[in-house]
Amino acid sequence: MDINIQDLSKENMTDTKEQKLIAGLTSSPKYIPAWYKYDSLGSELELDCRDTAKNNDYYLYRCMTSCLKSNIQDIVPNKETPYKLIDLGSGNCSKTRYVIDQLLKAQTQLSFYPLDISKEFLMRTVDILHHEYGRQLVIHPTAENYVNGIEKFRQLEGPKLILWFNAILNLTYHDQVETLRLISDIMTDDCHLIFSTDITQDQHSILKAYNDKNGLHKKLFLNTITRLNREYGSEVNPDLFRYVMDFVSDPNSDMSYVRAYIQATQHVTFPIPGLGLRLEMERDERLYLHESGTGVSCKYTMDQIRTLTNRAGLKLANSWTDDQNHAVICRCEKM
Repeated sequence: MDINIQDLSKENMTDTKEQKLIAGLTSSPKYIPAWYKYDSLGSELELDCRDTAKNNDYYLYRCMTSCLKSNIQDIVPNKETPYKLIDLGSGNCSKTRYVIDQLLKAQTQLSFYPLDISKEFLMRTVDILHHEYGRQLVIHPTAENYVNGIEKFRQLEGPKLILWFNAILNLTYHDQVETLRLISDIMTDDCHLIFSTDITQDQHSILKAYNDKNGLHKKLFLNTITRLNREYGSEVNPDLFRYVMDFVSDPNSDMSYVRAYIQATQHVTFPIPGLGLRLEMERDERLYLHESGTGVSCKYTMDQIRTLTNRAGLKLANSWTDDQNHAVICRCEKM
């Protein structure tokens, strides 16, 4: 197995992360970026959230996997020239394996480029894939954010199959369009983008899934506070806040979404030495656990998805949904 770990310099990564945290914690309303919850622990908590044995009401992973399995022969396009496979926000590659297996029916070896923001979690996944696929899979892991990672993939020649499973729904709408535009910019006529997202419109199903009875999503979102305390020497006490998750739906907007925030139950002040600032909040003030002004776990209609892809310079070539109409898998081409 060929492993070539590509990484940001520690200096640049730290500066960018700290600047974004400071911007969020000093804005109005205050927020912590959604990506900050995904350290190694957060990545594990994410797996717990979508584990149907632990959260039976979480529909998306189950429905998306069902759609992928049922339609994989159609989803993966046929090509005489071997593809290079890129996986944005690869996680544990549980869904990616269906694509890998399908591609390996047509090509004896596959060059695979998984991208994930958590280097430790990424390398654990790479080790597992190495034992599963051996020399059939030539792996080039990349520990980066989307912007820097996609730019590095620009140098890859030949047909590329780019995967982006579910991660689009955790970005702001502006970042969704911009990231899709970056992807489009590295594509040629021989390339395809396959992404999945949530088309559920039923509020009851959504709130049951994200306000789960075992509090798994709450643990995941509050990992932003745990990580902030650990990395920057603060002592923000979640017990002095009320955790809230709700759903904002507007069919005439760009999308609907889930919001997660903590709300101060009294006036609080917490020094954050590592960032050189003091977090001060009035009673009932909110601290969003994602970028403010929008939410996470976005939900779309098919018309909203077409508008989104068109704005990014992509053509929605085909789409597949599960039997319950919760998940959609889209295949796009360069416009």
